[in-house]
Amino acid sequence: MRQPAPAPDDDLKLSAWLPYRLFLVAAQVARPLEGFYSETFGLSQAGWRILAVIAERDGANASEIGRACALDPFAVSRGIGQLVELGFAVRRPGKTDRRFASVSITRSGRTAFNRIAALGSAIEARLLARLTGAERVTFNSALHKLESESARIDTGGWRSLLDSTAAS
Repeated sequence: MRQPAPAPDDDLKLSAWLPYRLFLVAAQVARPLEGFYSETFGLSQAGWRILAVIAERDGANASEIGRACALDPFAVSRGIGQLVELGFAVRRPGKTDRRFASVSITRSGRTAFNRIAALGSAIEARLLARLTGAERVTFNSALHKLESESARIDTGGWRSLLDSTAAS
C-alpha cells in the first residue's frame, strides 16, 4: 500500500487561499438570497443576476449582460427567456441588427428586483456592521485593488501567470 507523500509547507492550503476564502463568504451570503428569490419569484441564479443588471442598465443587450454577469451566452439566453416568461423583462429587437436585442425591465420586474435588493442590502449591512468605519474604508480600497488585479489576471490567462512565475 502506498503512503501519501507529505505536503511541503509551501503548498497551497485551500482553507487559507484568498480566492477560496472570498468564494466562501460570497457563497454563504448568496445561499439565503438565492433561497428567497427562488422560492418567492421562481428565479434562477442567472435570472436574478440578469434582472439586477437590467435594473441598473435598462436596454442592455445579451452581450453586455453576459459580460456584466460573467455568464456564458447560453445561460444569458435562458435567463432572459425566464425573465420574459415571468413578465419581469421584455426583449426588443435591435434597431439595425435583430441579433442585438435589448432587454428592459418591466414594472413587475422592478417590484421583484426591489424586494430582492432589500434583502441583499440587509445582508450587506450585516456584514459591514462587523467592521469599524476605518476598516470599511481600508476594506473598500483593498477590494478595489483586488478587483483590478483579478481583472488583469483574467485577461492575461494562466499561461501569462506561469510565464511571470518562471521569470521571477
